[in-house]
Amino acid sequence: KGGDRYAAAGTLDLHRVKRPVTLDFTLKINGDNARATGSTRLDRTAFGIGSGDWAATDQIAGNVSVRFDFLARRQ
Repeated sequence: KGGDRYAAAGTLDLHRVKRPVTLDFTLKINGDNARATGSTRLDRTAFGIGSGDWAATDQIAGNVSVRFDFLARRQ
């Protein structure tokens, strides 16, 4: 995407359901340290999350945000 911005396309396996997902993230490398941060939005119902009393989306949204922040160090 340019600069320190990237997009990773892959398959998310959640609750025994596999769906394609693209994660937008930034990657910053400083010496031996690398940090990746990003987020995406998922439709929880597409993964079978929430059933029975929790299946409706009027009180618990169907679309949810997932954020991540990873730090890696070279040894």
